[in-house]
Amino acid sequence: MKLEDKVKMAEKNIWQALDDYRTHTRLTAVLDDVSKAFVKRLAKDNTYAKKELRKLFRKSPVWNEELDAMVINGTRTHNPDYGRVLHLAEEILRPARRKMTVTENTLLDLALRFFGYPEEEQQPAVDAMNKLVPKAFALNKKPSRIFRSLCEGLGVVDKSAGSDFQRLYAQFADELSSRKLDFKLYVSLNPAHFITISNPKGDDRGDTLTSCHSFNSTSYRYNNGCSGYARDQYSFIVFVAADPEKPETLNNRKTMRQIFGYMPGNGVLLQSRLYNTSGGTYGAQEDMKLYRDLVQREISELEGTVNLWQTYTYYNNSHYVIGTGEGFGGYADWFYADFDTKISIRSDHAEDYQGFKLGTYGLCIECGKEISANLYCSDCYDADDDADEMCDECEEYFETTYSVYDENGDSIRVCAACRNQYYAYCHDCGEYHPRATMTVQEDGTMLCRNCQSLRMEEGENVA
Repeated sequence: MKLEDKVKMAEKNIWQALDDYRTHTRLTAVLDDVSKAFVKRLAKDNTYAKKELRKLFRKSPVWNEELDAMVINGTRTHNPDYGRVLHLAEEILRPARRKMTVTENTLLDLALRFFGYPEEEQQPAVDAMNKLVPKAFALNKKPSRIFRSLCEGLGVVDKSAGSDFQRLYAQFADELSSRKLDFKLYVSLNPAHFITISNPKGDDRGDTLTSCHSFNSTSYRYNNGCSGYARDQYSFIVFVAADPEKPETLNNRKTMRQIFGYMPGNGVLLQSRLYNTSGGTYGAQEDMKLYRDLVQREISELEGTVNLWQTYTYYNNSHYVIGTGEGFGGYADWFYADFDTKISIRSDHAEDYQGFKLGTYGLCIECGKEISANLYCSDCYDADDDADEMCDECEEYFETTYSVYDENGDSIRVCAACRNQYYAYCHDCGEYHPRATMTVQEDGTMLCRNCQSLRMEEGENVA
C-alpha cells in the first residue's frame, strides 16, 4: 500500500474513532473542537513515523491492514517455539553433560530430538532416552513429564523453591504447552487507537478504564500523550475490547490496554503499566505475563529468531533505561515503581542492544501545532470555555476542584466535598490519596502506600 493511501485510511480511522468516542458521553465539547488540520497531520505523522514497525508487523499472518493492527485471537494458538524448548533443555541438563561420556552425550543429543523435533520419527529418540534413563518414557505421558523423569534420572532435579532448575523447568513446560486464546488481542499502530487509549469520561454506560489520557477531558495535561505516542517511532498499543463484534468498542470500551515499545531488530521490549477495568497493576501479574508472552512470540517469529527473552522489573533495573522523546506530554508510567512495568532483552541482542525513546510532541486539536502538554496550544485555548471544572468522583461541575491521586496512582480532580469524604492527606508526601489505602500512624497522621514502603525500606516502624 502506498504511503499516501495509508494516510487517507488513517484519517478515516481517526474520524470514525471520534464518532465512536462521543456516542455514549455527554462530555463532547473537546471532541467538537477537533479540526481537519489535527486529523490530517496526526494521520500523516503516524504513517511515516511508524513505517519500520508497520513493515515488521505486516509480515504477520494476523495483520489487519484496515485496523492497522495485528489481531491475535482464538485462531492463533500459543504454539511451542521448539528452538527455545531445546535451548532450555540444554540449560537444564548442562550439569549432567559435564559428567557424561562421549557416548552418553551422543545418546542425549538424540533423546532431546523427541522434544525439539516432534515431526520426526520418534522411536530412535525414545530408544536413546530409555538407554540413558529406563522408564523415563511412557505412552500417553505428557512430554513435559517425560522430560522431568529424564532430569530425575540424570540427577539434575533441584526441588528447592526458587532454584534454577525449578525456574527453567517451569519455562520449559510452559513452552511445550499449547493453548487457544478465548479473546482477541489487538497489537496496534492505528492513531485512532492511540487517541482513544483510555475510554471517555461521562460514559452513560458507566465510566470504566478512564484515566488522565481520556481524550474528551481537559482536566489533565497528560492526554497530550495520546497524539504524542501516535507520532513517535517505536510505541504501539496492546488492548482488549469489550465486544470485538461491535467495532465501536475498540474505540470507546477497551477493557485492558498497555503501551509497549520496540525498535525493530533491537531485541529490547518495554511493557508499560497495565490498565484494566479493575485498575490494573495490582493482582494483574498473570495477565501481564500472558500479553508480554504473546507479543514476544509474535516479534520473535517475525524477525526469524529464537523466542528467548530475559525479563526484568523496569524500575531501577541495571540493564537498560528507555527515555522519553523531546516534548512528550504523556504520563511516562514505566518510570514508577508501583506499576510493575517490565523490560525484556532477547538473547540474540543481549550484548548489542541500542537505546531508544518513546513519545514525542503531541498536537493541538484545533490548529494541529506541536505542543508538549494538554490538548490545546496557548493560542487556541479559551479559558472561558472551561470555567467550570468537573469533579471526577461525583461528575458535577464546580468553580474550583482539587488535585488528588486515585487508587491507581493517577492524578484526578475532585470537588472539596469528595476530597474530604474519600481522600486523606499523606503526612510525608503532602498529597491526597484514597482513604482506604492509607495507614494511620501512632501520632494520628496518615501515610500513603508509597511513603509507607519508603519508611519500611529505611528500617522505620510503621503502624
